[in-house]
Amino acid sequence: TIVQEFVRGAKVRKDATGTDLLTATIGLVMRERRRYGGYIVHLGIVLMFLGFAGEGFKLDRQVLLKQGEAATLRHYTVRNMGVRVTDDGQKQMVTGQVAVSEDGKSVGMLYPARWFYRKHEEQPTTQVAIRRALDEDLYLVMPAYELKDQSMSLQVVVNPLVSWIWMGFGILVLGTGIALLPERAFEFALGRVPAGAATTSVLLLAAAMVA
Repeated sequence: TIVQEFVRGAKVRKDATGTDLLTATIGLVMRERRRYGGYIVHLGIVLMFLGFAGEGFKLDRQVLLKQGEAATLRHYTVRNMGVRVTDDGQKQMVTGQVAVSEDGKSVGMLYPARWFYRKHEEQPTTQVAIRRALDEDLYLVMPAYELKDQSMSLQVVVNPLVSWIWMGFGILVLGTGIALLPERAFEFALGRVPAGAATTSVLLLAAAMVA
């Protein structure tokens, strides 16, 4: 419904002003900034709630893997490739090396870790390894490990649609910004422009966005 509001309004304005479709859309929005800014805000909210709905399909599993062993959660397979200890002078870093494959295809390595800072060794920090995607995120946490046999306890979390929350928030901010923009920022799109001026309109749009 929101998309139809934009498409129909832009086509009507394009025919009325003789501008290109992009300029007509901008002019449409800037003539009624609060209305169309509100539409964009609502679209952002819809995407955010779709992202929140993904929480209902979240999977969380904890496994104990010896070196070379693997575990599967949904379409992900994680394999323990060993535990590495390094030191940068400020902290000791114990890093799990985990090979990740999706539907049988390798997607690379993830490195969950525990950091032990000097003088605060009793309060290690946990470094979460994350693989982000549009449809879902994969989180790996290493709460425990054993250096002798290179084994690790691994928490594997598959969290669907998290990226949609961030996209929705960005669109919400965009809609709010449009509703607050001064009209003069897009004066070129509010008037009637000859049909042959489409290229010029696009260049003016780019200049206005940079300014």
